[in-house]
Formats: sequence, C-alpha cells, structure tokens
Amino acid sequence: MSKIGIDIDNTICNTSEFYGQLALKYDRDILHKNSVINFNKFIPKSEEWSKEELDYYLENIINKESINIPIKEDAKSCINRLKEQGYEIVFITNRGCKDDDHTDLIVSEYLDKNGIPYDNIITKANDKYLYLDNCEYFIDDAPHNCEDALENIDVKVIMVETNKTKDYNNDRIFKTNSWEEIYNYITK
Repeated sequence: MSKIGIDIDNTICNTSEFYGQLALKYDRDILHKNSVINFNKFIPKSEEWSKEELDYYLENIINKESINIPIKEDAKSCINRLKEQGYEIVFITNRGCKDDDHTDLIVSEYLDKNGIPYDNIITKANDKYLYLDNCEYFIDDAPHNCEDALENIDVKVIMVETNKTKDYNNDRIFKTNSWEEIYNYITK
C-alpha cells in the first residue's frame, strides 16, 4: 500500500485566509480598533495589539475557531478517492508546536467533522521530513518543508500553491492549487 503524507493548514484548507478574517473581526468588533493586520504571518495579527489582546485572540478565538476552517474545494473528495484506492493517509502538521497553540488537540475532530479519512495524525512536527518514512508522496504548502523532504527522503513532493509561493519554482516539485490535479498526479 502506498502512503501519502499530507499537511493540513493551507494545504487541505485556507487557514491563513480564515484566520485573517478572524483577526479583522477581532480588531474591529471586539477591540474597536482599526489596526493594520499583518497578513504575512501564518496567524494574521496586528503589531499594535497588547500582549494581553494577542493572548486573548490566540486562546479564545484561534484555538476555538480552528474547528470551523472550511476545507478547500475538492480536497475532501480527492482524499476520499485516494483512500478508497488503498492509499494510506497520514496527516503531518506542526500544530501545537507553540505554547499558545492548542489546535493540535482538535485535528482528529476537525478531520472527522469534515469527512476526511486518515490512518494516522502526527502533530507538533517541526521537521516533517522525519515522519515521511515509507511515504511515496508528500503534500505541503511550505517551500522549506518541501525542500527538506526532497533533500532527506526519497519521496515525490507536491506543493499546494498559495499567494506566498506563487513565484516559487523548483523543477523537482509538482506545484498546483488544485486537489483534482493532485489526485491525477498521484494516480497517473
């Protein structure tokens, strides 16, 4: 059976976009500010927020709302079809690496809620390539994770394109923003 390692955030769902909307809503509706939100961060936030305001945002909004991030178009159906064809699905995420990030605690609940099958979940994975043993494919959105996988493991790497990676090129990485293209690439 072939094994596929898949990242979660900005790979099967648009996490940064979702978090960005939460940051704007928190800033405007709760704090009653009009701060500049830094969207270049994984968790968009304002440099103008106090430590207490940021802590509240992380603990009471990000950690609680992460269960509601919508799945990307076709991700659910493509992952389900891959699973039906006998692929082992392993989700590898760095959720939970930071002290204030508790989103790792809801990963299985999140995947179950969205009807995404899996065989294993690995959280708090900073160096994802360490968990790719026996994987034939690795799907992620971050260039450093994709490059680490290429350098350290014999795996086919698929990069999910985001606004931050649209200009990134590496001939050894299949890059796309379509889960249908990912499915076709794996099953060809």
